[in-house]
Order: sequence, then structure tokens, then C-alpha cells
Amino acid sequence: MDLAVDITSSVHEVIGKKPDISWREATLSGMRVGRASVGTMTTTLLLAYSGGYVSLLMVFMAQGTPIYNILNYKYVSAEILNTMVGSIGLVTVAPFTALSSGFLLTNRKKDIKKDRKKDRKKDRKKDRMKG
Repeated sequence: MDLAVDITSSVHEVIGKKPDISWREATLSGMRVGRASVGTMTTTLLLAYSGGYVSLLMVFMAQGTPIYNILNYKYVSAEILNTMVGSIGLVTVAPFTALSSGFLLTNRKKDIKKDRKKDRKKDRKKDRMKG
């Protein structure tokens, strides 16, 4: 979720600074931000999942348990699987968020511009009727 908010915020900021940007350029900008963030988020995810089991792994290593046996324990394999699934989720969230925010936010700006033009036309009509 942090990654999605980071990407959407950056795309929103880029569109705010350059309102006439195309949705493709906005999406590419979001992809660049996502690419920069995914690595650090994946590392954080790995450390968060493995942090709880470091002491357990140290006990196994102190007992001389072979690494292939350690990896086959339910607890350890479940944590490895959690880390992999979480990483896959992060990697898929980045491009999806960049694409959707680029498309939706650029179209939103176009809709706002159209609404402003309509409001100006209405104001002009009102001014003509008053005058």
C-alpha cells in the first residue's frame, strides 16, 4: 500500500506541474518511481518476515542441522513462501498503480478543463443576459 501511495502521489505531482502531460508520459514517470521503490520495499519485507525467525534459525545452526533440513521445516518454508508472495505482490503493484494513476489522473485533468470551459461559457451567458 505504501508503494501504491508513493507512485500515485508522484504521478499526481508531475501532472500538477505539467497539466498537458500525456497519460503515457505520466505512466512512465510512475514506473520510474516504482522501479526505484520496489527494491527497498522488498528488502524491508524480507527483513520483516525473517526478523521473527532469526533466533530460531540460530538455534538450528548451533545444533548443526543441515541447511536443507532447516529449509524443509514448516515454519521456515512458510516464511520463505510469505516473503516470495509478498515480493510478487510488490512487483505487480508498481506497474498496475503507475498505469492506473497515469490514465485516471490525466483524464481527470482533462475533465476538469472541460468543466472549467463549460463554467466560463455559462458565466458569459449570464453576463450577456444581465447586460
